Amino acid sequence: MNRLVPALALALVAGTPVVAEDSNLRAVLSVLPDTVFSDLTPDVARYLDLSALAEAHGGTLQHETLSRALLGGGIRPAEALALGSPESFAEKSGIDSAALAFVAGIGQPPGAVSVWGFADAEAATTAFSGLSGRGFIELPSKMIANGEPGIVDLATRDPADPWRGSMGQASVVGLSGPALLQAGDGAALEPLLAGRPLALDTLAGRLLLDALEAEEGAVLQAAFLSAWHGLGGGIDPAALAGKNPDEARAAVEQAAAGASSGLPLWQGAALADLETSEGPVLVLAFAYADCTDAQAAAGSVAELWREMDRTAEDLAEASVVESQPSGCAAILRIAGHDNTPRPFNQATHALMAGNLPALRIGTGD
Repeated sequence: MNRLVPALALALVAGTPVVAEDSNLRAVLSVLPDTVFSDLTPDVARYLDLSALAEAHGGTLQHETLSRALLGGGIRPAEALALGSPESFAEKSGIDSAALAFVAGIGQPPGAVSVWGFADAEAATTAFSGLSGRGFIELPSKMIANGEPGIVDLATRDPADPWRGSMGQASVVGLSGPALLQAGDGAALEPLLAGRPLALDTLAGRLLLDALEAEEGAVLQAAFLSAWHGLGGGIDPAALAGKNPDEARAAVEQAAAGASSGLPLWQGAALADLETSEGPVLVLAFAYADCTDAQAAAGSVAELWREMDRTAEDLAEASVVESQPSGCAAILRIAGHDNTPRPFNQATHALMAGNLPALRIGTGD
């Protein structure tokens, strides 16, 4: 399939794509909380498909493979794998890295949470039960821990041990569907284990899942963003203090309307690194309740990317994916070129620097 068509030739793909119901993307969105898209903070949810990464790079998770995983920082199993080897990882964690289908991370220390994703709930339950033989004991909350939470013990520090890390802190672990959730304190896990709405239950989660699963190529890693990133820093965080989620959302939407050039703020976004038969591809996806808005946004994001990229070779293709029962995702698919063989790296570095213009669709910033 030739994707290198003019950037503004917008294709509207109607209907829900026919996709596998057990994809790793679906699994991670069934574990991450809805706050991934609803919280109005600078946080970014990071996702790595370890099975797809391995398949794209010789079948194993060696250092060369993990060097592509720009989003692995702060995800304890990914960091441990990058510092050691599959063999040392299995020895220190008690879990074969080949059994991990995906990993993810949300939040910042001390409230950071790492997600260990398995092929199914049965595999996750087996891994959870196996930790009892590695110093983990059950807590009253049905979580388990390998020591007193929050205590630094440099005598046990081991950056290649995902359960101890560079500060020797104990880990608290909970079981959620096909995944283990790991944090330094049970308080960070309680909201995720309390049956609250999940990212997959949101309009943004559903639209972005449909859009990414409809893409040609395997999604190796992705960043999931809330609408905060669409404002380009145009609201003072202090203005949100003391507000409940609905009030905070209204404040952000008011700020967006004040800077808007006609398009509403998108409801969630994803930056995805795909491996295709033609090489690495970046996909930017933005969720909109209204398909007319998504159509206009797709053209705008193509122009914003072109202005940032500043190359003569235009390999960006804009399109729209419609989902059932409602909503659309605006898509920008960007192939690599000689100067930037991996456009995902370019976008990720810009995101980390707080200056990715393509996120600010319609704000005029």
